Amino acid sequence: MDNNSDSFERDLDQLIRLFKKVKTKTTSEHFSHLDPAFMQNLDFIINNYEMVKGNIPNEMFGQMGIPFQQLLKEFIKQMKQELGEDFGDDLVDNPVAEIATDSKAKAEKTELSNDIEKIDLMLKNPGLSEMEIDTLLDKRSDLIKDRDNSLPAS
Repeated sequence: MDNNSDSFERDLDQLIRLFKKVKTKTTSEHFSHLDPAFMQNLDFIINNYEMVKGNIPNEMFGQMGIPFQQLLKEFIKQMKQELGEDFGDDLVDNPVAEIATDSKAKAEKTELSNDIEKIDLMLKNPGLSEMEIDTLLDKRSDLIKDRDNSLPAS
């Protein structure tokens, strides 16, 4: 459980680092569409996390459970993809990657299918609230659309 707690805490730290990067880059045109209220909320999240970071008991991370951590990891991955190369430590400009576009699309389709399966597993949790179920179902629907549209018909 300690290893999961450490991993979960690292994921939260990574998310906060991404939020901080967004905050520092808000002057660029890429973020001009962000609402000032959103930026205030981002500040609130960052500041509160920094205040309570050292006070979060390991048991709490264990209680959050693997499904929440999987959602957190997926959110971080999605943020990195949407925010671009300045935000992802693994997003590198590589000319060889252009050659493998078809393979990458197939891998993304497989990944989307895996994500759908993860959500299906999470939906089997009897302790989910109605809002959590709705959110998961919305995400699942979006993933199915993305998966079905990720490769042209052959």
